[in-house]
Amino acid sequence: MTAAPDPTALADFSDSLRAALPEVARDVLSGVFGEVPSYRELSADSTGRDLPLAAEANLRLFLRSLAEGRAPRGDELTELIDIAVRRARAGIPLDTVLSVYHHGAIAAWNSVSAMATTPEQREQLLAAVPYVLGYLGAVTPGVAGAYLRERQDLHWEQREARRAVAQALVHGNPVDLLAERFGISLDGGFDVLVFRVAEQDSIGGNRPVLRIVQTEIDAVSSRVLSSVERGGGVLLVPGGEGELGTALDVFVNRVAQGTGVRTVAGFATAASADDVPAAAEEAGEIARLAYQLRRPTAVYRMADLALQYQLARPGPARSWLLTLLDPLRDQPHLLEALRALIANDYNRQQAAAALVVHRNTLNYRLNRIGKVTGYDPNRPDHAQLFAAALTASDIDAME
Repeated sequence: MTAAPDPTALADFSDSLRAALPEVARDVLSGVFGEVPSYRELSADSTGRDLPLAAEANLRLFLRSLAEGRAPRGDELTELIDIAVRRARAGIPLDTVLSVYHHGAIAAWNSVSAMATTPEQREQLLAAVPYVLGYLGAVTPGVAGAYLRERQDLHWEQREARRAVAQALVHGNPVDLLAERFGISLDGGFDVLVFRVAEQDSIGGNRPVLRIVQTEIDAVSSRVLSSVERGGGVLLVPGGEGELGTALDVFVNRVAQGTGVRTVAGFATAASADDVPAAAEEAGEIARLAYQLRRPTAVYRMADLALQYQLARPGPARSWLLTLLDPLRDQPHLLEALRALIANDYNRQQAAAALVVHRNTLNYRLNRIGKVTGYDPNRPDHAQLFAAALTASDIDAME
């Protein structure tokens, strides 16, 4: 059984290394730069000042904990945590930041090993191994935690900035100063996507809708501006990123899959920032129609719902179309026959089968519609009027 390290010997070993600290720090930096290329690309201020100070701070803390025979305390990690925060702000990945501590430890070990020339020094070096591991075990989680908290804060700040700019653009509010402050370009116009997520039913369960939606937005592009609520939201894709058109279709489908409910979206384009309010209104109306007409999950454009969009606008034509169906309101079997005919592309055999009636019964009902309304659904021009009237009626019912 190996005897416990002599505290006095460890303290003496720590004192002897403290005298060689500048030399060991240089070896640590050389080892880090050799193993971590991205650190060589940091600013001259970082490589010439911050990193040497960080190396010495690490070594001093280790030597102090070695002399006292303990792991570093949380309050002793403040300087190292500040360094981790600066690396997070510089955008250096966490795995790279953490690898620096391990590469630095190896370089320090090799440097000190070269200085251990006597059997007693080598024995003291081996006795320090548990403290090296304890040091890394204390420092690594502290640095990782500080790094992640800073990245979360930065991500939250950037996300909130994009949300604020998106809302200002949609509502036509002044946005230039806000966008400039956060480095958000408003040049080139935007593709505008307004999406709606259906209410979850008992089958869908209580899935984290907002978290799912935000995750999928982040997957589209870091430049997308968005404003999200529980029932849906708005995405503004900067102009010049036309390749993201497919990504928006993928976004809607993945939101539907993730939430387990139907998700529809309206799409429009804005040539400039000033055009965003009108484009958002158009896309929002398309999304509303697709949602309330129970269209399946997809991104809908004006070409997909142009008739429905127009029939949703108030006017004498819409009012007249609604009155066309008035004589059929109290005769649901006639309305069913009309819907079946139109839904089956005016194929009477298929329409009769859909109604589970004989074709002669369907013919009788269609003739009856002609008599009570004065318009014959057997005539192509009158059939088109009935199709438009049914669409206007459906839209009117959901308003």
